[in-house]
Amino acid sequence: MLEKIKIAILRENQNIWFVRAEKGKYARHFRSGELIAINHLESAYDGEVPLSLPTDELLKARLLRNDKYSEFKKDEQGRETRFLNRSGFNLLSQVRRFSNEIKQGDLLVTRNSDGGYSVGICSDGTPYIEHSPVKIPVINEDGSSGHDRIQLKFKLRKHVIWGPSIRQDELPGAVRKATRGQQTVTCLNNHREKIFHLIYPFFTDGESLYFSNKIRTTRKINALVVGKLFQNMALTQELMSTLLNNSTIDAENFTQLIERMAFESELGVTCQAEFMSPGDMWCKIPLGIATTLPTILACVLACLIMTGQVSAQEIEHLQSMPPEQIINLKRETLDEGDIFTDKFKHAEASDLLKKIAQAAKNKSKEIQKLDNERSISEIKDNLKITVTQTNTNNLEDFNFGVNVLEIGRPHESH
Repeated sequence: MLEKIKIAILRENQNIWFVRAEKGKYARHFRSGELIAINHLESAYDGEVPLSLPTDELLKARLLRNDKYSEFKKDEQGRETRFLNRSGFNLLSQVRRFSNEIKQGDLLVTRNSDGGYSVGICSDGTPYIEHSPVKIPVINEDGSSGHDRIQLKFKLRKHVIWGPSIRQDELPGAVRKATRGQQTVTCLNNHREKIFHLIYPFFTDGESLYFSNKIRTTRKINALVVGKLFQNMALTQELMSTLLNNSTIDAENFTQLIERMAFESELGVTCQAEFMSPGDMWCKIPLGIATTLPTILACVLACLIMTGQVSAQEIEHLQSMPPEQIINLKRETLDEGDIFTDKFKHAEASDLLKKIAQAAKNKSKEIQKLDNERSISEIKDNLKITVTQTNTNNLEDFNFGVNVLEIGRPHESH
């Protein structure tokens, strides 16, 4: 389990966009051509799209000559003048957004033909015009090679590196709701956490650690069981502190702590959940002001222990690793002025990383007692809890991709 864990690093300058593909009709073409495309220029030019991208002024002038996108209105001097109508303004705005706002490194989401979503990253922010259609290769019944009858002919495009696809039955209702708008290109920055919860088990903004759980049972959910799950997640911050300080894990004290924490004014661990079967549970754990690699490691271990995903014995292999390999950045190069630059220095963290791994290993009996006291294994089995797991390698293996912290794997220099 630990070697599969990645902690994605959120970047403020990474925007997230939802690009519609005719209800998924062209999603396969997006993947095959490693691109995204919109058909707004076809609409503006009645199918006769120029060979190069028109300037903003030229496109607006073209729309003003089209009755579908403009209408006469009186200007301030009372003269009849053509203005863009709502359709014309929306078309111009969408072309501007696609061309100017989607930049290299931005996350892209599109709907697939089966109702699921594909996630990718813009690999080049420069828009381009391409008149050659994107064709999907197929094998005909007679064994010969051919192409699918549906071709993508949209000519305004950008290059994309596509990553994982999320099945429709894996999509929480909150994500579906966030992408119900009518615009072809929609900014999802206000739903950043929801999108990252789809593809990463953990991610951090430097102040909190976000943790994604899946409730995979198909039976009706017992209210008492899910209530105890919430209580256990509320204790992750306390367990994180215990591992950091190498103090005693007192199972009875943890149970008593629940009562004291319930109505405290200071907000600690928070959770959102869809009580479906299957369903989702998303948690946010404050890390404190001086966030460091050891703090993140301790918090990850606390989340996995309190949901029954990892035992103290499974942490033992971390003891045999050099400290710099226990948890590290996949790419050490960060943006200038990045908030994580000082927080991920191994030189200052190595000893504590080793101590945390040792503490988790040495406290196996205490953790087992906590498991028994808090019914952690029973809750996991009853609700069939797992963590989010998707293949995100394509989103990370380049300099402007998603940077991640990895547990138990040596870093890669880029």
